[in-house]
Amino acid sequence: NSPFRVRLNFSFSEKLQMLLCLIFIVPVRFVVCAIAVVLAWAGSSIGLMGMDMDKPITGWRVPLRKVVGFMGKVCCMCVGFQFVQIVGKRRQKDEAPVLVVAPHSSYFDALAIFWSDLPFIVSRVENKNIPFIGKCMQFSQAIFVERENRENRAQAVNEIIRRTKSDDPWSQFLIFPEGTTSNRKALFSFKPGGFLPGKPVQPVLIRYKNKHDTVSWTWDQPHGFIMVFFYTICQWDNPVVLQYLDPYIPSEEEKKDPVLFANNVRDVMAEALEVPVCNMTYADVKEMFAKPKAKGDIPPTSEDSKKKE
Repeated sequence: NSPFRVRLNFSFSEKLQMLLCLIFIVPVRFVVCAIAVVLAWAGSSIGLMGMDMDKPITGWRVPLRKVVGFMGKVCCMCVGFQFVQIVGKRRQKDEAPVLVVAPHSSYFDALAIFWSDLPFIVSRVENKNIPFIGKCMQFSQAIFVERENRENRAQAVNEIIRRTKSDDPWSQFLIFPEGTTSNRKALFSFKPGGFLPGKPVQPVLIRYKNKHDTVSWTWDQPHGFIMVFFYTICQWDNPVVLQYLDPYIPSEEEKKDPVLFANNVRDVMAEALEVPVCNMTYADVKEMFAKPKAKGDIPPTSEDSKKKE
């Protein structure tokens, strides 16, 4: 029942299918993905020429950004996410300036960005210089943050508030508010950053429908980053559902208290997902896995707390 534990046990026939996919399908996927990445990089590099990063994208750059976003979709399809089922309707910025995506379990969750029309995100400043991908992130007008620089973090928060409250045609802001990744069996504490503007948010749920959980990249699993990618790309299809819930409009109290706002949105999303909430933060989880764990040691959820009461 641990929200961090992932174990994979493939049958002989499933291993054979993965081998055949590796031999015949994966090489084609790699080639197509490489072409899509290069095209996205080229489009982003062109779009960045003479671009004012303090203003939203306008004019000919708008359709170019759509092309870059489509190339991102192609890359996701090349990993096996050919069919992303959309449930509900994504609202526009005037109704919900912020998209709140959960549960967060993998780097594959980035597909929510491409199927949400390339909203801007917050990312580590180091990602700005990733070959090919860095240019795409810059063109999508991501806000880059130096995590160890308190002043820079404050500037990032002010920029988020400025964009989400502006009447200018900024794209929506998308966040993964959980401070850590899990296997989607619980929702963890939401960071308040995306709730500071006090504007309506639209919750977005990610549901992976794989028979085996190849996509999760979390704390308690014997395979790491590379094998998560390998197991996933060797599947013929990785079905996933993106569900857009109705926008959550904050009360006056929630506008003044972003932590309350975040917790209430989390409760709505947990109810829709039919999973408990867990109040552990990233620091708590990191500390828990940094020290030896007793057998069966799992983090308490809100349901556990209620039982104790």
